[in-house]
Amino acid sequence: MAAERIKMICFDAGGTLLRPYPSVGEIYSRVAQRYGCTAGAEDIEKRFRELWHTRDSVGSLVSYSDEKIERDWWRQMVKEVFSHFEPLTDFDAFFHELYDLFAGPECWQLYPETIDVLEEFQKRGKRMCVISNWDSRLLNLCKGFALEKYFEFILISAVFGASKPNPRIFQEALRCAGAKPSEAVHIGDSLEDDVQGALKAGMKAVFLDRHERRTEHYAHFKDIPVVTDLRGLLAKV
Repeated sequence: MAAERIKMICFDAGGTLLRPYPSVGEIYSRVAQRYGCTAGAEDIEKRFRELWHTRDSVGSLVSYSDEKIERDWWRQMVKEVFSHFEPLTDFDAFFHELYDLFAGPECWQLYPETIDVLEEFQKRGKRMCVISNWDSRLLNLCKGFALEKYFEFILISAVFGASKPNPRIFQEALRCAGAKPSEAVHIGDSLEDDVQGALKAGMKAVFLDRHERRTEHYAHFKDIPVVTDLRGLLAKV
C-alpha cells in the first residue's frame, strides 16, 4: 500500500478505538444487582454475545435514526439477555439506567495506543474518519473522549441507513471525503464487516487482529495487511 496515495484513513470504533470496560457482562451484572438480580458477569456476557451475533449486532439498526427506536431495540436486547436469569425488581428502571450509562465514557475504555496514533496521523496531515456499526450514542461517546477533533466525520450505521459490510456505507464515506476508493484505507477488527466491506467498495483494508485469531476464514484474506494494535498502522499508511 503506497502511503503517499492514501488521502483518508477510516477507523472502525468498537474493538478498534475503544472497548466496553471492564466488560458488558461486568457492567450489566453490577447494575442488575441493585435490582435484585445476582446473575454472574460471565453468564451474562455469554448470553449477551450469543444474542449479539443472532441479532446481527447493532448493524440491524439500519435507517433507524430515531432515538426512541434505538432505545426500544436495546430494550428488547437487554430483556432477552435477562430472560434466562432471576427477575429484576423493576426492569424499566434498570434498563433506563443501563442505557444512559453506556452513552457516556464511564463504561468504555480507549485502547492504550489510540490517542497517540491519532495524534501522529494528525501531525502527518492525514485525514481521518470513523465508519461504525453503532447507534447515535456514538457521537456523544466520542465527545466524551474528545475524539471528534481527530475526525472529519463520524459515519454511524443507524443514522446513515446501511451497516458494514454493505458497501454503501463505505461509498458514503468516500463521497464525504471526496476521495477515490484507491485513496482510502479502512481498519477494523472484523474480517467480514471491516475488511470484506471495504474491499467490496474498492478501498484498501487493514485487519486489526488484537487477539491473533488466525482462523480458516482469514486464509481468504491472506494478502490483506494485518496489525495487532493501531501502532502497526503507522508503518503502513
